[in-house]
Amino acid sequence: MSTKIGVIESRWHDAANGIKKNTTVKPLFDFLSDLHFGSHHAYDYEMVGTQGAFVSALERISRSRATTVAYLAMHGSDTGLHLHGGDRISRTILKNILLRITRENGSNLTGLYFGSCLFGSRALADYLFKNDAPVTWIAGYQESVDFVASSGLDLLFFNTLMAVRQDAPTLTKRQQIGEVARRIRQQMQGLCNSPLENGDANLGLGFSIYVKMRGRTQGAKDLLRDY
Repeated sequence: MSTKIGVIESRWHDAANGIKKNTTVKPLFDFLSDLHFGSHHAYDYEMVGTQGAFVSALERISRSRATTVAYLAMHGSDTGLHLHGGDRISRTILKNILLRITRENGSNLTGLYFGSCLFGSRALADYLFKNDAPVTWIAGYQESVDFVASSGLDLLFFNTLMAVRQDAPTLTKRQQIGEVARRIRQQMQGLCNSPLENGDANLGLGFSIYVKMRGRTQGAKDLLRDY
């Protein structure tokens, strides 16, 4: 059995921030893996520091029959994902990787989750969906987020996703992520809101779950706000 989650992480520590050297999201997925499957080994994990390593890791995860969600855990900005080796993964690079994987060998990904600051915006989701990125949903943060608060929300999201898979296995992937979004809205709306939506500069992560809009526009629909 498997969580069907593939984690790609870059080191968080550098000389300019206060994050400790051994900080990693891996314990979150060890916990989920143990909780749901009784093993530390029910998910895939890769540490990457360069663009080449990132591409190789995403290729392996995308083509794995056992893995349907890629969780990308690294520093981010509104222009891309930032790896500890100094490389940046722009939205164009990401789109090209996904399209090439699909064209050459197919992809089994249904979800793409950005565990990073700022990069998980509606503009990014619009761009990827309008360029036929081979995923059903995209999730992430449009704000600069606190590591502990965002890790907590990440844990709750993936626990909810696995619960929905177990509770409603006959739903389509789009219906399942819709049910995940419904539960997240009911339980954690304040945490998902942006500081502007909460009316408090200190509260809110600006978290969204996007699916492709139906019809000719093919842009992004935010399941936490457009319902």
